[in-house]
Amino acid sequence: MASDALQFGNIIWRGTVAWDKTEGSRAPHKGYFRHQCEYVLWGTKGNCPKAVHGGPWPGCFRISVKQKDKFHLTGKPTELMENLIQIVPEESIILDPFAGSGTTLVAAQKLNRHFIGIEKESYNVHIAQKRLLCTA
Repeated sequence: MASDALQFGNIIWRGTVAWDKTEGSRAPHKGYFRHQCEYVLWGTKGNCPKAVHGGPWPGCFRISVKQKDKFHLTGKPTELMENLIQIVPEESIILDPFAGSGTTLVAAQKLNRHFIGIEKESYNVHIAQKRLLCTA
């Protein structure tokens, strides 16, 4: 479904990257599998030229969630986002249509990428703005 949304927005779906949250991830209760892995869809607006700035990059990242780096219920580790955006050349634009507390934007700013964040909850917008000012 998410890949359909990307393609509906004229973004070419390029693939999926796995995020292993490690054994410290949440387990609902005994008798269930741990919620240990999430999948990140990625795509490009237009062609995806051969990278000259690095790569190939891993297709799976094993990074645990640290509470001091979690500012949103579904927040991702800043380290994870820094790893994911390395595929984007410096000075390029990263779009996060569900910016939440701004982790992707913080990682983009830190690694010299431009960014556009979209978030409808004003509470989260204020958290993201504060985080961006602290890393500027």
